[in-house]
Amino acid sequence: MAEKQIIARFAPSPTGYLHVGGARTALFSWLLARHAGGKFFLRIEDTDLARSTEQATVQLLDDLRWLGLHWDNAELIYQSKRTPIYNAIIERLIAEGRAYKAYETREELDTLRKEAEKQKRTFIYRRPQLTEEQIRGFESEGRPSVVRFAVPVKDYSYRDVVLDKEVTMPAGQVQDFVIRKADGMPTYHFAVVVDDAETGITHVLRGQEHLLNTINHIALQQALGYPQPIYGHLPVIENPDGSKMGKRDRDKMVRQRSQTWMKTFRKSVDELAAACGLSSARLVEWINDSKKQLDFSEQAVVMQAIGLPESDLPEIMVHDFRKKGYLREGFLNFLSLLGWNPGGDRERMSVDELVQLFSIEGIGKSSAKFDRAKLLAFNTDTAASMPAEKLVGSLRSYLAVNPGSPLNHASDADLRKIIEMKRGFRTLRELDETTRLFFIADADIQYDPAAIEKVLKKNDGFAILGDIHGILVDVADWSAAELEKRIEEFCQQKQLQLGKVAQPIRVAISGTTVSPSIFQSMEFLGRDRTLKRIEQCLALGSKAN
Repeated sequence: MAEKQIIARFAPSPTGYLHVGGARTALFSWLLARHAGGKFFLRIEDTDLARSTEQATVQLLDDLRWLGLHWDNAELIYQSKRTPIYNAIIERLIAEGRAYKAYETREELDTLRKEAEKQKRTFIYRRPQLTEEQIRGFESEGRPSVVRFAVPVKDYSYRDVVLDKEVTMPAGQVQDFVIRKADGMPTYHFAVVVDDAETGITHVLRGQEHLLNTINHIALQQALGYPQPIYGHLPVIENPDGSKMGKRDRDKMVRQRSQTWMKTFRKSVDELAAACGLSSARLVEWINDSKKQLDFSEQAVVMQAIGLPESDLPEIMVHDFRKKGYLREGFLNFLSLLGWNPGGDRERMSVDELVQLFSIEGIGKSSAKFDRAKLLAFNTDTAASMPAEKLVGSLRSYLAVNPGSPLNHASDADLRKIIEMKRGFRTLRELDETTRLFFIADADIQYDPAAIEKVLKKNDGFAILGDIHGILVDVADWSAAELEKRIEEFCQQKQLQLGKVAQPIRVAISGTTVSPSIFQSMEFLGRDRTLKRIEQCLALGSKAN
């Protein structure tokens, strides 16, 4: 018999931008399918109506497209649109006695758990013996109910291909679990089983938090006569300090900076709430309980109120890395090595090489460390080896998520010039920040007070700049080579080192002490703009005197 085609999938919940851990899961699933010539499906698990939004779905899809992880299903699968299918199967299970309505309130369940704790035993939920009269009473009073699957009480096990071990659950630990919530939506545990079966999923790679959840899924598969996919649970991604890398890292920093802001400016939580337009009760709860988190929209208004720039936050989401100027190719290469080893001490690989080399056997069992210094090194090498034409496309992608950058006004030809001018840059953000001086209006140059003081006010900087202006107005061939020649002649005549002359020019045309090659920068700006900026700077010196 021919070997069955591999069909892998990625099934995220749309609650915002794609997390690095989710991106790693998507990448491994995509590589598994591509390596085997199989299929990779994308499914949107949006049954949590309170948290799933259309905007979050758009953000998620945009992240996947940027990564280049394209899916093979012509139409996206949205679980929220499949409730009639789920309900038909659930009703069949109820009719067969394999599922039932459960009426306990949250308080009643909490009481049962506390009783189990007092008796020093694990709380196991099994079908309660309700009389017909009790059920009629619950229904007549309109008590909300969920539907639970009556799990056959027996031992369960499966082989995890990543951990390379049997995962077991003895009969004594099996309990009935919810398959339809009180709001009428199916739970993750139910919908995932139905969807995997209907789309023919053969391999499921996901996080280790689902290790025991898989037992529930297998129990459902057996009851519904579905085939069982091959399961592999991926190692956790950790920060260098050993803590789990997650969305809480962002929230933690926003909370710390908020507390510092209140202490520094002697503000109360009520005043912070008023400044960002959130309720005091919400902020008090968040400030005092590290387990509580603000959503991204709430974080944004708090950050604006306390003056916390997004660039100061730790990168957690794929969007963070894209916005900070990491290249897709280097990021994918780095991401692939978070828990996977191609063998042979190989590290730097193209996407095609990743596809060729990937195997489940290469996935490790231990946690992976997210080393940002290593990622930056990967990105630097990727940028250095990438052709300028391709870098222009990457830079356009970066600018699409950084609409405030002046580089958005540049032509592709100008972008190619600044890329060649600044070869050796580490991120596109660095390239942006050091070359945006070319694309802002001359009148909008902001002069760094420290640069003015150190470079121009001391050591006759303004006088030197005035002398240079007198020389530059007579330069007819405004090329980097000719400009370098003229300025070197001036340096020899005045017995000055080049830096003593170049730095005042740099401050005059950029406002800071950092820019690309001064002669290339002057050529790029052109004669008129260079002279105008020098004149502006000299006028600033006249006012200071």
